[in-house]
Amino acid sequence: MWNFKEDPDTHSILKDRATADNHEDVRSAAIEVLAWNFKEDPDTHSILKDRATADNHEDVRSAAIRVLASNFKEDPDTHSILKDRATADDDQYVRGTAIQVLAKNFKEDPDICSFLKDRATADNDWYVRSAAIRALAKNFKEDPDTRLILKDYATADNHEFVRSAAIVALKILVVGFLQGRYLADGCFS
Repeated sequence: MWNFKEDPDTHSILKDRATADNHEDVRSAAIEVLAWNFKEDPDTHSILKDRATADNHEDVRSAAIRVLASNFKEDPDTHSILKDRATADDDQYVRGTAIQVLAKNFKEDPDICSFLKDRATADNDWYVRSAAIRALAKNFKEDPDTRLILKDYATADNHEFVRSAAIVALKILVVGFLQGRYLADGCFS
């Protein structure tokens, strides 16, 4: 049976397609296959870092950001690249992706909650603010500022999608609270 990981051509083809293919879908697919199957190769990590910051297409940068966060979480460069992309990328979807993976993979970091609050309030794009609001509600529901931010954005944000995301997040917090009370009161067996 043929094992593509042991075929020397496979690795070379993937590295080439991740960086040189003229279509973003091919580069994205090659990045994901490299990250999941050739994680131990130092070239893989370098390619991912480069594609996360320098690729000319937002889908490729987003794919690289996702696999960096899930496969190279322990590398100190990953955290800084993700924070940089969450604030400095030109594309709102890349910034939103970076926010989502930061919240998911680095929620133990003491700075992430305040970073998300900043993105929820300071980014000019509705998609990024919505992503930060969802990340706060999902990962930092116990933080006292989260509920205040959600209430404020449910009524005061100038974009309907942000207001809607804040209302849904508030609903999730309330339902979670009620379920917790229900379980704590011994009403569920």
